[in-house]
Amino acid sequence: MKTTTIVFLSFLMISLNSCNLKEKKAQREEEQDVISTTLTEVGQTTPEFSYITLENDTFNINELKGKVVFINFFATSCPICIKELPFVESDIWDTYKNNENFELIVFGREHVADEIIAFKEKTAYTFNIVPDPDRKIYSLFAERYIPRNYILDREGKIIYQATGFNAEEFAKLKETIQNELNN
Repeated sequence: MKTTTIVFLSFLMISLNSCNLKEKKAQREEEQDVISTTLTEVGQTTPEFSYITLENDTFNINELKGKVVFINFFATSCPICIKELPFVESDIWDTYKNNENFELIVFGREHVADEIIAFKEKTAYTFNIVPDPDRKIYSLFAERYIPRNYILDREGKIIYQATGFNAEEFAKLKETIQNELNN
């Protein structure tokens, strides 16, 4: 009986180790895929684009030079995005919305204005969300994967970029915004 238990436990340990190795390999492959689908780099000037707000105002990203800009790409069908947005509202928007040196642009990837309006009514978010129905803006930054976050310095250079959402990375994002505003 003891031999059977030892053999079973050994088999279980080998199986668990094998699963962990497969999981780690899959995670590394996904991280490489995220990197390979990212079209921008920290230190480069942000791609030039214009966008139309829900109020039908047109802006060019270059008009925001002189401000620290936080850009977020999300979709309402993305569970991780939906998990992140309350923190964008409470930790970023509520903190900096009255700071004249800060701008937040949240883009609804593959969403039209009516979808964004309905989403804002449902969630009561107070930050601006800009429709990006054809991925025209998103495709300047990446090929796939959301949420994506970018911070631009006052000269329009990317000083931070990240994909996904977790507490540690969000803390870095908040710290980057605060440090840049303090400069």
